[in-house]
Amino acid sequence: MGDKKRKLAEDTPVDEVAPEGKKMKKEKKDKKEKKEKKEKRRAEKEVEAVSEVTPQEKKEKREHKKAEKKEKREQKEKRSSDKADLDDEARAAKKAAKRAKHDKKKVAAEEEAATNGEENEAGTSNETAEGEEAQKKNSRFICFVGNLPYSATNESLAKHFEKNPPAEIRVATKKEAPTKCRGFAFIEFDNYDRMKTCLKLYHHSMFDDGKYPPRRMNVELTAGGGGSNSEHRKAKIQAKNEKLNEERQRNAKDTKKDKKKHDKEVKPARFGAAASGANAVDVPAEDDRFAGMHPSRRGRI
Repeated sequence: MGDKKRKLAEDTPVDEVAPEGKKMKKEKKDKKEKKEKKEKRRAEKEVEAVSEVTPQEKKEKREHKKAEKKEKREQKEKRSSDKADLDDEARAAKKAAKRAKHDKKKVAAEEEAATNGEENEAGTSNETAEGEEAQKKNSRFICFVGNLPYSATNESLAKHFEKNPPAEIRVATKKEAPTKCRGFAFIEFDNYDRMKTCLKLYHHSMFDDGKYPPRRMNVELTAGGGGSNSEHRKAKIQAKNEKLNEERQRNAKDTKKDKKKHDKEVKPARFGAAASGANAVDVPAEDDRFAGMHPSRRGRI
């Protein structure tokens, strides 16, 4: 079978098959070109039909477009002018409202200032009085008096400090025995100078009320606080007394220097040629006429 087919293929001439294939291709190509030409002619006709518009219609179309544009422009200008008028009116109204609000605030501020002025005048006097009271309360001049006998009282302390009288005397007493002193007291003065004088003159002075033997009292600084034992109050009292002790030590040194200087000035005068004071001898007036005469010869005269 295979050999027969091969033989038939070999016997068939090539020239007989080729022309038929070329002819078919050419026919297809011609058909395609005719179809394209036909479509092209149809499209040209349609374009010519559309483009066949009279000049009058073109003119009317242009005028219509211009009218539409003009109308749109006018409408736009009208809207913008209306908006501008509204904006001006709104701006004017806003400005007027703002001015009215400002005037209202100004009037309210003036009324408030007038009211506050009256209140401030009343308040200033009250504040001044309160400030004076607070200053007076904060600036208290109190001294601590220690090493007192149990018999010390307000009267005996007032007598002891009569040359520099304090404004107030508070003797610390026992709860179970209100008349018995606990050995210390507090004295308060009106001003700083009186307190300073008390610290200078009465520290280590001898207190004698006639009931116990005289005792050397201590006068120190303290702070108001109603007997509070807070750390702040203790530190404050300690700082005050340290400063006071330093001042007292300086004063003691100055006193010692002055005493040495005075002793040096008095010593030469004491041992001078002419005796004076306690070393001088009184000579009676009647014996003054025998001055310079030997005692054995005085009886002969």
